[in-house]
Amino acid sequence: MDPFGILYTDLYQLTMGQVYFRLGLHEREALFEAFYRKNPDYGAHQAGYTVFAGLDPLLSWMEEARFGEEELAALRALKSRSGKPLFGEDYLRYLRQMGGFSGLTLRALPEGRVAHPQVPLISVEGPLLQAQLLETALLNRINYETLIATKASRMREAAGEALVLEFGLRRAPAKGGEAATRASLIGGANRSSAVSLSHLLGLPSSGTHAHSMVQAFLALGHTEEEAFQAFAEVFPDDTILLLDTVDTLDSGLPHAIRVFERLRRKGHKPVGVRIDSGDLAYLAIQVARELDKAGFPETLIVLSGDLDELVIWQIKSQIQEEAPRYGVDPDRLLKRLVYGVGTRMVVSWGYPALGGVYKLVAIRENGTWAPAMKISDSLEKVLN
Repeated sequence: MDPFGILYTDLYQLTMGQVYFRLGLHEREALFEAFYRKNPDYGAHQAGYTVFAGLDPLLSWMEEARFGEEELAALRALKSRSGKPLFGEDYLRYLRQMGGFSGLTLRALPEGRVAHPQVPLISVEGPLLQAQLLETALLNRINYETLIATKASRMREAAGEALVLEFGLRRAPAKGGEAATRASLIGGANRSSAVSLSHLLGLPSSGTHAHSMVQAFLALGHTEEEAFQAFAEVFPDDTILLLDTVDTLDSGLPHAIRVFERLRRKGHKPVGVRIDSGDLAYLAIQVARELDKAGFPETLIVLSGDLDELVIWQIKSQIQEEAPRYGVDPDRLLKRLVYGVGTRMVVSWGYPALGGVYKLVAIRENGTWAPAMKISDSLEKVLN
């Protein structure tokens, strides 16, 4: 049985479904809406918008999700507190006959569209039982992807015209890494390091090398420069070298420049360098100055290491203020920067959950829609 199939849901969706079935309400036409109540709150830098994502994966899941024999066997195994079967055979037969969600009609915002609180992201119309069973899977997909797309959009805005690369697969929640990559690209990231999803989306994946490559060479008695040279010989037209394994300015940078000079003599153009630790703004200024002196004014400088929109804004502000002291044009430097963003994008650092909800709006009664209003002790949860 596929653990991410039609039983990828909460038990109460199925128990409510049996109640509807027993009372003959299961095929009554119903209208549900998915929405959220407030924009993500990142403290003083609260988002004033949300970017919708997650629709296409939901639709793909709905096309495949079915009640088959394995799913029905799993439901038969569930017992009530009295030890009797939790679900009746007549209800299970109906689920088998129903199959999946073919009776539902969805209306939704396009992915990537800016959304606002209390405004429906998706409306679901169709048989009450089918629409109820969809709730968990729908919220599971749109809550997370919408949140990550929003975070990515904030980083995109902070970065301006600079490239933003998504590096977060290793920090994302297991299979949620696929959703995180997809949502990051919807929100504004240019490329991702994730190979499989980039391929499926028709995009080239991006990456450099890790500290471990340099460490491996050092452990075997070789030098950092030899590690760089080996990488450049294998990838002469795609060389991006990570500078901070030993010391960014005193070791990594001069070694990289020597390797770049050899590449240039052979007719190749080095792509860039990456800095993953330290005072990134200061180091970027110093690296840019030395690369310019060596005749590599177009070589990219990739910054990574716990970046988010606030850190990016801080880096840009610091460069604007400090670069002129070192004879570096700040605007020109900012144009050659690339931001590699991982953890703080794929976990939506500062606001971990969107809190989207899926609520019954109306049920059709005698040919007309009967509104389903919710009364609550919390004013924001009252539906009308």
